[in-house]
Amino acid sequence: MLRKLLHIVNLKMLHMFYIAHFCSQINYGTILGSSSSSMSNDFVIQERTVRIMLRLGPRSSCTEGFKKLDIITVPCLYIFAFILFAVKNLNIYQTNSSVHG
Repeated sequence: MLRKLLHIVNLKMLHMFYIAHFCSQINYGTILGSSSSSMSNDFVIQERTVRIMLRLGPRSSCTEGFKKLDIITVPCLYIFAFILFAVKNLNIYQTNSSVHG
């Protein structure tokens, strides 16, 4: 789908399409039951998407592409989601001072 849109719309529209479709699916699946294998697959798909959007070769580095598009990588999204979960649910965790005097 993204390859078809590449020739029709500009980079800003591709970025909006990416956010609407890819990021929403990744954020939805982060807390619900993610594993390291699914995160690896998601990261590969994310790299392919960035390469398509920026018209890079299949073996080109995506590091600068992520920076140019202001896209957070999948591992960073997972870390961010779990930090948010921990902060929102502080009451279910014990502090070190409550266990050790």
